[in-house]
Amino acid sequence: MLLSKENIRYVVSEALKEDAAFGDITTLTFIPTGVRIQAKIFVKEDGVVCGIPLARETFKIFDPKTCFNARMKDGEDVKKGQVIAIVSGRARSILSCERVALNFISYLSGISTDTKKAVQRVKSCGIQILDTRKTTPLLRVFEKYAVLSGGGKNHRLDLSKQYLVKDNHLSILKKSKKLSLLSERALKVPFEIEVESLEELKSFLFYFPDIIMLDNFSPENIRKAIRVVRQMFPTKNKRPLIELSGGITPANLSQFAIKGIDFISLGALTHSARALDVSLEIMQVYSR
Repeated sequence: MLLSKENIRYVVSEALKEDAAFGDITTLTFIPTGVRIQAKIFVKEDGVVCGIPLARETFKIFDPKTCFNARMKDGEDVKKGQVIAIVSGRARSILSCERVALNFISYLSGISTDTKKAVQRVKSCGIQILDTRKTTPLLRVFEKYAVLSGGGKNHRLDLSKQYLVKDNHLSILKKSKKLSLLSERALKVPFEIEVESLEELKSFLFYFPDIIMLDNFSPENIRKAIRVVRQMFPTKNKRPLIELSGGITPANLSQFAIKGIDFISLGALTHSARALDVSLEIMQVYSR
């Protein structure tokens, strides 16, 4: 699991500071101190829920006496109108951190929902959906967690986790005539090379990558690339895995669901996800 208590606490604390939740002048002015409420958090559309631990921590940090009763777990399917949590406690506390809690759930649930849709579109071809490093600064671990909750897989978490030789690396190596350096790998981590043409593919397969990334390939050239890889590596367990990237979106994903491909990486899962519609509604009001 990517999330840690320390990560959650830090991000939630900063979010509450950003919203000046402890200085909510509207609530502090108009809501009496002794009023207590019970409220439900529910979804207004179908999707996949994610962000429950962050919402729980939001209410806990603001007021440890607030009771957060989750009805759903991250990664579960939710239907329009379904209640995902019940919150009860001081009215002032719940109202002041309501928006921060809902923002976490709606944002991460949007990523999980889009991820699951993508996963389902390519499942029959045996393709796994990957995220990318096109994430919100400082929120990457949460966004990648949301991808996992939607059934996707994580690509490298950061630059230290995997070799990934991309176009700019190759440009420098070619111009400096240092392509032979691709054979000098000290760490036992996956080695991946990005190629932009069939000619590059044939050339860089000789460096025995664990994964070959086909960047901006048309469906026709993807099929040709699959044949090239299989011809050069007839033994399956020695064959590099094939990843597609570049120009692929949830809208055109079905065109790239081609048997023989192992992964499709989608930056849109994290840089363009639409938030799921989530709301909080007061059910009961109590006074001391």
